[in-house]
Amino acid sequence: MEKHIDFHARPSVPLVVAHRGARGHAPENTLTAAALGFAVRADLWELDANYTKDGGLVVMHDDTLVRTTNVEAVFPGRPSYRVCDFTLDEIRSLDAGSWYAGRDPFGRVAAGEIDADTLGSFDGLTVPTLEEALAFTRDNGWYVNVEIKDHARLIGHETVTKDVLDLIRRLDMTDRVIISSFQHRYLEECRVLCPEMATGALVEHVRPEDPVALCRRLRVNAYHPDQRILAPGDLAALRDAGFAVNVWTVNDMNVAGRLVAEGATGIITDFPAACREALER
Repeated sequence: MEKHIDFHARPSVPLVVAHRGARGHAPENTLTAAALGFAVRADLWELDANYTKDGGLVVMHDDTLVRTTNVEAVFPGRPSYRVCDFTLDEIRSLDAGSWYAGRDPFGRVAAGEIDADTLGSFDGLTVPTLEEALAFTRDNGWYVNVEIKDHARLIGHETVTKDVLDLIRRLDMTDRVIISSFQHRYLEECRVLCPEMATGALVEHVRPEDPVALCRRLRVNAYHPDQRILAPGDLAALRDAGFAVNVWTVNDMNVAGRLVAEGATGIITDFPAACREALER
């Protein structure tokens, strides 16, 4: 039976969230990483929404294409490699998977956890559009956290929230998505443009003076802190105030277990299989 997640309520059991898909064992933010997260029973996956030069929405974490594609080889000498300086067709022509084997970002290739055939299957992976990623989620009866990247210094700052919401509504997925962002203005826009959409406030670097007050002011459903800025008592206070707390990015499963014991409602991890196993012990 399909598991139902109500993002408007604090779940009674901890959620395992596959960060950019199961990126510990596959190229991040690709449909291959998403499929692996689904296969290992993550409750949902997390992805990043970014604008292209011509107003397309693609799944890409960084502001630039350099780290996770072969853009410099395909388009040598371009003055900028920002996502927003490339058209959708240009981005779709890139290889978003072959970098993984050589870079081995989590040491899993060296550890022998990813075989040669699997590594070979990463070659030629494309950057998915947000629509493709959402459709994959819907077609598998799954759920997704869409992080809207901060476009304040890029193109689309005034329109990205509306465009993301319009796409989610067109695909009839408002009950399968939670929107998060470090740009809290977007969360406030969500509340106006789509009151039924669940939202989560992302925070990093500096702990808010009062996380509960922040969540109340933004009228979000969840608080998404970097694990390094959680203070003693935060989880209990947010839980008692009725907010979900989805903590990132937790790759130490002993820490994941401790956070859940202290009241975390979701663990955002690069290793959802290990996290699922740890939380079910």
